[in-house]
Amino acid sequence: MKRILLALLLSTSLLSGCGAKDSDHSLPAETNRPGGDTSNTERIEESEKTENPERTEGPEETEDTEQAEQEDVSGIYTDKQGTSDVYSQLTLALQPDGIYTAEISVYRVSELEGTAVWEGDMLRFTSEDPYVLADISVTGGKAEVVFITGAVGFQAGDIYSFPDGPSGESPEQTDEDSFQENLFEKIAMEISCAEEQEKEIEKKQEEAVTQQEMNLTAAEMYRLWDDTLNLVWGLLEANLNEADMEALRKEEREWITFKDAEVQAAGQENGGGSIQPLLEAMRAAELTKARVYELAEYAK
Repeated sequence: MKRILLALLLSTSLLSGCGAKDSDHSLPAETNRPGGDTSNTERIEESEKTENPERTEGPEETEDTEQAEQEDVSGIYTDKQGTSDVYSQLTLALQPDGIYTAEISVYRVSELEGTAVWEGDMLRFTSEDPYVLADISVTGGKAEVVFITGAVGFQAGDIYSFPDGPSGESPEQTDEDSFQENLFEKIAMEISCAEEQEKEIEKKQEEAVTQQEMNLTAAEMYRLWDDTLNLVWGLLEANLNEADMEALRKEEREWITFKDAEVQAAGQENGGGSIQPLLEAMRAAELTKARVYELAEYAK
């Protein structure tokens, strides 16, 4: 009997010792030490990434997909105001990176160049110099531009419609067609656009009450005709031969000297007074407008 009890005690002691040894080596000693194996949490994260390689983070792919799904609205949108002439024009051209290059021309006097990207169901237009923001909507071959911020020739809140299209016509095709027009017709169109813009400024002048308002509208009128003169000059320079242009440049330098003297004289009539800027801008606008019509004669 004693021998049996002794054998049982020895067996229990040996089994207890094996269990302790296994427990001591259940984890590597260096598991949670700096520089050792990665922690259990990190291992799980890496395992999940390996098992789900298609999982991505961030909104970039979603935005690219939305951009790709939008209809290509490249083309030229125009406003002819019921005539055969183009008064205002919007040109959109989709680039390989999904961004549109955009040009906005209103009355062929005020122009902006920039880019446009989809934001929801509208294109957000941005120009850098001057910095201008606008929203462009395109529906059924017609476009509309709503200005968010303003610049010279544009005001925040202004809305311009381009109902005449055609939206599918490429800029290259339109430029090619425009070269078929003769020079005088092109210049006549620029002058016609300026005359329409002039009517709007004249309304502002009639409504002006303070001296500052009068001065500002007079300055706006001068800028209108000065911009038109530059457009007409550019057309002449691109189409006249060098001999004619050299003679015209000499004449233009003489005219500028004459104009500056006339403007200065007009201001001196009320030298130093608050009305001086008004008198100078009015005289400058008058002379510049007359010069535009003179330059048009060179296109005949």
